[in-house]
Amino acid sequence: MFRFLFFIILSVTLATAGCRSTAPEPPPTPPPAPEPEQVEISDKTYSDAAVFALAMEILRKNYVDPDRATDARLLENALTGLAGELDPYSGYEPPAQFTENDSKRTGELVGIGVEVVKSANQPLLITGVMPGSPAQKGGLRPGDRIVEISGKPTARLPMQECLNLTRGKEGSEVELKYSRDAAAEPLAIRLTRAMIVRPSIPADAVKLLPGHIGYIKIESFTGHTPEEFRAALRKLKAQKLDGLILDLRNNPGGLVGSAVEIASIFLPENELILRTRDRHGRQTHEIRSTGDQPRELELPVVILTSPFTASSSELFSGALQDHKRARLVGMRTFGKGTLLRIVKLPNGGALRYANARYHTPLDHVIERRGLTPDVEVRLSPGEIFRLSEQSRNHPGEIQPEEKGAIRDIQLEKALELLTPPPASERDMPPAAGGASPPGPPDRQGAGAGYGSEVFAMQKLLNRSY
Repeated sequence: MFRFLFFIILSVTLATAGCRSTAPEPPPTPPPAPEPEQVEISDKTYSDAAVFALAMEILRKNYVDPDRATDARLLENALTGLAGELDPYSGYEPPAQFTENDSKRTGELVGIGVEVVKSANQPLLITGVMPGSPAQKGGLRPGDRIVEISGKPTARLPMQECLNLTRGKEGSEVELKYSRDAAAEPLAIRLTRAMIVRPSIPADAVKLLPGHIGYIKIESFTGHTPEEFRAALRKLKAQKLDGLILDLRNNPGGLVGSAVEIASIFLPENELILRTRDRHGRQTHEIRSTGDQPRELELPVVILTSPFTASSSELFSGALQDHKRARLVGMRTFGKGTLLRIVKLPNGGALRYANARYHTPLDHVIERRGLTPDVEVRLSPGEIFRLSEQSRNHPGEIQPEEKGAIRDIQLEKALELLTPPPASERDMPPAAGGASPPGPPDRQGAGAGYGSEVFAMQKLLNRSY
């Protein structure tokens, strides 16, 4: 057993020495963040490993339920606890989870192209179908229920297992049975899996609002986000465009390089976007705006933020705020400001850990503090969750015409800031004492402190294809 553990430690050492992180990284243009130093195994590591190996061996041989105390399971539990107790972001990703998370980071996966939800003991319900996907070509549509995948009833399976069954090698086939009419027999269909690119900017999240104000909702920063963003901006600029609202509420982050690339559109070349500092507070790296982006230096910008605006979306917002290139409207952001390293282990899993802290151009710390909006518009926790779902279905609408819809006062305030007052109001003298017009009434709001709920929000916003 000890020899096995030593092999694992030695393998991790070798992998760490030459690894390249798949974590959010700067784009190729700026110099890459420094690689982790080579780890040397000390005498203390050997002695600690011996204790660990003894504990594993005792449990493996004596635990009352041998199926729960296998070598593989004990090792996975140990690795999970090794980094998982350090902070909310560090941890161990088992092989299947690493593959799943890696596809989310890139925005790509091989599947059939459906968005689904699942209730207990119920089949999968299709809530969305990707244009051009195998599912669309096969005739599936929202409202259909997938009752079987490869002969396995979906009602009896957990959500993740259902998703795993729909995925596989590109070009491979999967057989489904689905129902469209509860009274009819399920229909059988065979689909060929294909590469699915999940949009981080949905087509309906790009709009021209009244006053020639553009609206773009960015749900995450993936490898395809810069391309999607440039296309969205071209679409809006084809019309008269006098201002831009970027909705980053509930954006959990993603690839730092993508955030830097989009920030470079709004900043002059070589402007500081972020810096990193190590465990000793020493600056280890800085990232500046790239020179290969089309510039939009004059377009007024407002960024909408919420307690679930996190990670790369905070870096992006902080850079534009520090350079006075955009105003932030909404609520204090989540406060996730650490550089995560992801080291793939020999067993196919990965170790994820915080390697450094991000700082904004003005050296503000993001970690555990978040960003303070220039114009605070508070919402209650209930309003935040209601608006998150509402804006997903009706992006860019202040108050949709549907039962139970609430008014998006944050979007309303952003629109107000970007819309010039009528000529008659522009000529009016300022209020006595130079006071600004009163803003919206103060609300008992959320502020910071939603850290424990951000992951639930991410699940709420996730699209599973």
